[in-house]
Amino acid sequence: MIRWGLGIAGTLLAGSLLAQASETPLAELEAGAGKAGWDGLALGMSSVQVERRTGITLAMQPGSSSGGGCRTYMVTVERNTLSLSLGFPSSKPGAKLLSIYVRFEGYQITAKQEALVRELKERIPGASYRPPKLAPPPSEAADPAPVYLIPDSDYAARLVPGDGLWITLRSCLD
Repeated sequence: MIRWGLGIAGTLLAGSLLAQASETPLAELEAGAGKAGWDGLALGMSSVQVERRTGITLAMQPGSSSGGGCRTYMVTVERNTLSLSLGFPSSKPGAKLLSIYVRFEGYQITAKQEALVRELKERIPGASYRPPKLAPPPSEAADPAPVYLIPDSDYAARLVPGDGLWITLRSCLD
């Protein structure tokens, strides 16, 4: 009986690992029609809408005052085993979600920058690279944390290979 149970557990574990490996690192990235977000959480949602979508009460903590108030208050939630840091300009119930940082895990951490950039551009047609304000600016391939402007919106996405993806207002990146 114990062998049978271990055999089933091993089969389920192997199946979940195979399923995970076939999923793309940015599978939950959502963008288009003037919206951007991750796994059902969209920038511009109120904190109440985010609570309803996640099923938890947001316990916001003071965050960074830099970045135009995009992360003045932060809360971390889990969505499908990933840790998301959500940034709001205030802790009031109507505060709008201005920033989502998706912390990569497992196979997402090992994804190469070229593959992440290719997938981001496939998921967001028309996404354009925005070089940093350095003199001289690095090439897109040499940029360690490239920023991509999401077309027809005020949003941008910053890829940090090996760590995560930041989806936010363009003004938050300046």
